[in-house]
Order: sequence, then C-alpha cells, then structure tokens
Amino acid sequence: MQVPVTPSLVFLNIGQGDATLIQQDSFQMLVDTGADTSILFELPKYMPVNDRTIEVIVLTHSHDDHIQGLFNLLNTYTVGTIVYASQCFESKDWEYVETNYEDILFDLNDSWKLIYGDISASAIYPINLNCHSNVNEDSIVLDVKIKDTKILLMGDAGYEAEEYLLENNLMGQVDILKAGHHCSRSATSDMFLSEIFTSIAICSCGTDNTFGHPHSETIDILEKHNVQHLVTYQEGNIVFTF
Repeated sequence: MQVPVTPSLVFLNIGQGDATLIQQDSFQMLVDTGADTSILFELPKYMPVNDRTIEVIVLTHSHDDHIQGLFNLLNTYTVGTIVYASQCFESKDWEYVETNYEDILFDLNDSWKLIYGDISASAIYPINLNCHSNVNEDSIVLDVKIKDTKILLMGDAGYEAEEYLLENNLMGQVDILKAGHHCSRSATSDMFLSEIFTSIAICSCGTDNTFGHPHSETIDILEKHNVQHLVTYQEGNIVFTF
C-alpha cells in the first residue's frame, strides 16, 4: 500500500461510538477510539501496512464508547502521545494507562495545538477545565484545519458547550461538523447551526442502537439548515481527501 501523501479525514464506522482518523504521509492522529475491537478492523484499511505507529490519540472524554478501543490499540500499535483532560476524566480502567503509559500522557491545557504538514488542530473547549455534572459537556472540542477546510470535532459536547463556543467567538464558518453526542437531541442546536454555516454533518452511531441516535429532532434541524447529514452505520467509513 502506498503511503498517503494527500491528507485525509476518515470517520470510522466502529458501531455505537466515535473514532476519527486524520492523517498525512506517515502521520496519524486518532480522535477517540470507539467502544471495542472494531477500531482494529477499520483502522488498517487506511494506514500503510508497515506503519505500526499512531503519533497522537486524543480522547475527548472518558465514556467507554470513546476510550475502550484504546486498550486494544496500545497492544497493537506504538502510540506517541495520548491527549486527555485528567481533571474531568474518570474511568475504572484508566489506572492501567496511567501506570503503564505515563510517559506518553499529555494532560490538556487550553493552549494545546498540533501542526503537521497541511494539518492543524487545536483544543478550543473546555477552557479552565471546570468539570460538569454531565460528563459529555467536558468533551474536548477540536478545531481542525486541513488545507483550506475547517472541521469541528465536538466529541459528545452538547448545547452548553455550543453556547460557550458561540458566546466567546471561538470559531467561524465550519465546513465539516462531527456533530456532538452522535446526533442526539442534546446537541446541534438551531442557533449553533445558524452561526457556523456548515454544509456537512457527521453522525457517528451504530445500527439499531438503544439510544435512538441519530435523533429525529436533530435530523430535522439539520435539514432545516440544508445540512447534508451522513450517518456512519448507513454510509460505512466516511472518507474525505484534500
């Protein structure tokens, strides 16, 4: 397999969960890792067969459907850095990572930024790491730019995070939105879409999931704003190249 020189963005179809691959050349950044071993079947489809290193993994928050795939990845790949926000990160399995991989953990601060080739990414939320009663609202939100395309990765962040981002003018127009919380009814508000002018929204969720994702109310709002919505369990892996 030829090393992909052209940058690419892949929303991986890993069931009910999140996993987004951003790569260029032999550099990979993975945002969330899904709930199980599914990541091990989907990721190799887009990485060179001889590339056994993932340079950066960002864990947006500590829910199992975003982090459990990490443990399988750590047994399969060399991981350069794991970015997370420790203050609001609670998982029964996290002690294993802290004990065995302490040297690659990067505790998020609001100045974190990554630049590689045509890719830049920065954490624009949460700020000051004030934890919420709803863990979803502690999700790291990433502002990603690949060449001239702006991508917003919302993790499971919902209305509260959206309001904060709007009030503080932390983003402009967005080309591709990874909608918060799997396109549930607690995220992707009418006001939010009115301000970011996105044309494409990704709903990352599994077939026949018990949560009702994507929620019909959210789909209605997306359609009201003429936003094309792509659902991973319908489309499979969703790939953009630049």
